[in-house]
Amino acid sequence: MTPDEVRMLDNKYALLFIRGERPIIDLKYNTFAHPNIKLTEDGGYKTYIHGNTENAIATISIDTDTSDIKCKEYKDIGNYEILIDEEIDEYFMKESKKDN
Repeated sequence: MTPDEVRMLDNKYALLFIRGERPIIDLKYNTFAHPNIKLTEDGGYKTYIHGNTENAIATISIDTDTSDIKCKEYKDIGNYEILIDEEIDEYFMKESKKDN
């Protein structure tokens, strides 16, 4: 469709674009007609605040007293090191420069 044809579409239609698929013309869905609209802010329900703990079902606590922790000894199976994101990016940048 040309931009002019898209602009001339009836307002009850929507164009849906999904990567790797052909575009779809479909009827718009009236979300205000959904039976659960009453559970949203538009339907009059209280605003949802992300991160609130009023509905929490568990807690996490960190004990900083490590005096009684016993570590299990593992057989040395190699020499490993933990890298942060920047170090990983730097490593791959060097490798890609070698390939060029």
